[in-house]
Amino acid sequence: MQRIVDWPARMKEVADFVGLDQAGLETIESTRDLVLSRGEEITADVYDHFLTFPETRRFFEDENGEVDDVRLERRKHSLLRFLTGSIGFKIDEDYPIRLLATGIVHSHPPSHRAHMGSVPSRFMVGSMSFLQTVLADLFQEELKDPREAHAASVAWNKLLMVQLDILQAGYINETPTEASERTPESE
Repeated sequence: MQRIVDWPARMKEVADFVGLDQAGLETIESTRDLVLSRGEEITADVYDHFLTFPETRRFFEDENGEVDDVRLERRKHSLLRFLTGSIGFKIDEDYPIRLLATGIVHSHPPSHRAHMGSVPSRFMVGSMSFLQTVLADLFQEELKDPREAHAASVAWNKLLMVQLDILQAGYINETPTEASERTPESE
């Protein structure tokens, strides 16, 4: 029997597990101006990285094997929206569903691009790692207090891992564990 997943509860569970608390969210919020002021540079770094690997570059090429600049710019804009939304992160009914939809889009290409197949989940994981590194470098470079830079990196790393769990759920079917099936009435 298939179970319905309570995505906000799952997101809260993962946030609790990785230790993403209100202080971490406030730290992320404190980086708003810095991250957004460098947002285009951050997204360019990520997509330039994608273009250096044939396995990921192909998702941005036209039928002639050339980079489709229009598609690339749309994807950069989407990543910038993702970063902006990440800064205002909150566990509500909508946010995890938007992340799940993003994971599904990456794992189930639209019919006009079906011949390309899914974006392999390992590249979603690698992309998050690369983004974590870009952000950590930015904080180290721009935040004068090393403790503040470290705290910003840690908070963003936790947030990106919470998001990655939901993004990856678009790739895999997962059977809930007995613990996640418990309700207050069953305890």
